[in-house]
Amino acid sequence: MMQTMKIQGLIFALLIGVLGCKKKDVSTQMDRAWIMKQAVHIPQGGGGRTKVYERGQAGNLFNYDGFLLDLSNQNALQFTDIGQGGDRFDFTGKWRVDQNVRLVLFELNPEPTCSEGVDCAKEGIQFFIDKISDTELKINRLYVSDKTGNTVNEYTLIPK
Repeated sequence: MMQTMKIQGLIFALLIGVLGCKKKDVSTQMDRAWIMKQAVHIPQGGGGRTKVYERGQAGNLFNYDGFLLDLSNQNALQFTDIGQGGDRFDFTGKWRVDQNVRLVLFELNPEPTCSEGVDCAKEGIQFFIDKISDTELKINRLYVSDKTGNTVNEYTLIPK
């Protein structure tokens, strides 16, 4: 009898521990403004990975200092993308997370251009969420970016 009570108590404690360790909601973790820490470009069709930006380093191939991904309000997205030559592209719109793995920027104004075969007006700009924590967000663009020379871009972001 005493043995059974101990086992039941242990099972109860384990259940409380497991239920108390809920994984944080990705949308909640992303709910802030992010700036660029590091950017890597991969040429269309594959090839080598090129680190084009590291915050605070001299000699970067791209100047991502102005990059901003403000996700502090799902209905009032602010997104500043950077293109070749340091051109800035400012967008407003909305954002959502699909299936805890895909960040979608949609209803963007002005309407963005995308690589051939992708309808950004309909599909939005999409990123795969590779890693998320309180101090870092790593995302990979799902489509080639014509603004960066037809590359797939990997971004490591930090809170602003």
